[in-house]
Amino acid sequence: MKIFKAKKKRKRKINRILLIIFFFFFIFSYYLSYSYVSKKKLNKNILNNDINYIKFNIVDYALSKISEFVNEPSNFLVINKNYNKYNNITNDEVKKVNIEYKNEFKPDIYIYNTHQKEEYYDYDVLQASMLLNNKINNIEKRSIVEENSMKAFLDNNNLKYNKSYQASRNYINEALNKYSTLKYFFDIHRDSVNKDISTLNINNKSYAKVLFVVGSDNVNKENNLKNATYLNNIIESKVPNISRGIVTHGGFGYNGIYNQDLSDNVFLIEIGGISNTKEEVENTINILSEAILEYIRGIL
Repeated sequence: MKIFKAKKKRKRKINRILLIIFFFFFIFSYYLSYSYVSKKKLNKNILNNDINYIKFNIVDYALSKISEFVNEPSNFLVINKNYNKYNNITNDEVKKVNIEYKNEFKPDIYIYNTHQKEEYYDYDVLQASMLLNNKINNIEKRSIVEENSMKAFLDNNNLKYNKSYQASRNYINEALNKYSTLKYFFDIHRDSVNKDISTLNINNKSYAKVLFVVGSDNVNKENNLKNATYLNNIIESKVPNISRGIVTHGGFGYNGIYNQDLSDNVFLIEIGGISNTKEEVENTINILSEAILEYIRGIL
């Protein structure tokens, strides 16, 4: 009889634990769903028309939130108030932990695509930027890449495609507000020239050639040109003739600024042309990532 009662008691205890676990996951799922809907506020037009938002889903969001909860030390300190009180942890100390954690990653390189939809034969400029970001961070963790949709910004603000530099300027400023350490900005494009102009074949290897563009209508044009020349020379020293050189654009029919008025180190780089392949672009990205880090080390 006693054994039967003990088993029954254990069963009730297990059921109670399972109920608590179920309640926790119900509340947590509700919180994630509410946060997802309220923060993103995605409209049907963006969801239907923009691939960058189509890729976003609630599973990714949930995983990122779980990672944030687990990895950020201050979360545990804030939630467990009784623990804080018992161990004499003040709110100021909690804030300090949070600030120190968030400031741990201090990127100084920002990679983006003003014309995010530009495509190669079997690749696109956003993928090229992602690879450039990964290559740099594999050597030295110091870069971020812009994944927000330029098209969404234009649509939401009733702007046409020729106002794309307003979209990228907005995201640059947002990034600067989040990371004050950013100093170097790389706007990756794809040119529209034929493959015979945009491709280099050397030592049984093909590269998508690079071209630097400097806006002649911005206040930093002289320093922009000087710095573009410096980086171009580094790239050329690694693979001769991989660069098509530097061009300046301004006046009627051109933007002429390209956000280069924001810093002496805003680079607009055309990589390859419409017919270049993924392999050719990636071969160039390997060289460009090394050149960028060498450029930065050289001017520190």
